[in-house]
Amino acid sequence: MKKTFLLLLLCFSFMKCKKNNEAQLSSFKNKDINDIVRTVISEDSLNVLKNGKASKMFCEDLIKLNIYIAEKRKKNNSIHPPPPPPPSFTRISIQNLLNYKKNEIFFTIKDSLFLLQQNINYQRIKIEFKESDNINFTTKQREINKRKKGELYNFYEMTIPIFSVDNDKAYLQLNHYCGHLCGSGTAIYLKKINGNWKILEEWQIWIS
Repeated sequence: MKKTFLLLLLCFSFMKCKKNNEAQLSSFKNKDINDIVRTVISEDSLNVLKNGKASKMFCEDLIKLNIYIAEKRKKNNSIHPPPPPPPSFTRISIQNLLNYKKNEIFFTIKDSLFLLQQNINYQRIKIEFKESDNINFTTKQREINKRKKGELYNFYEMTIPIFSVDNDKAYLQLNHYCGHLCGSGTAIYLKKINGNWKILEEWQIWIS
């Protein structure tokens, strides 16, 4: 009963805030998202420029990151987390977002509802900024077709960043695919410092 009430409350909040959130997302799309893409390419030294040697490709569409609430189950009168969901490169639990590190806080409890509301993000957002003409852009479908034909492929795919309420913190995942059983994924936490986005920390979340 308590769980049902919580879900209904969250659904009501999503609907109520949808219009305001879409306006905020539009603002993010025009400036912050593109600034973050530039920051990741620059600070991580991603070799995706057209004039680079052995340059990799970069998907021109950012994909949606799905945020979910991990359920808990009772066992022997104590609370235990349920088995983890099937592997997915575009999912993260709200609990993991809030538990940035064991003794450190990144997103706060006040951010939690806003983070969940960002599940109404567009499914894909196209990257748009001046320097994009120098980047080796591709599409996911183009790379899938290469794989089907047995051709070599080597590309990055990034999720749409999710933001804190104050718009000073962001999280995204960057996935790198370089062939069958070759790839990795990175969680990236960013903070806006003096008006510029900086990578605060990153770590590997999957590897093949």
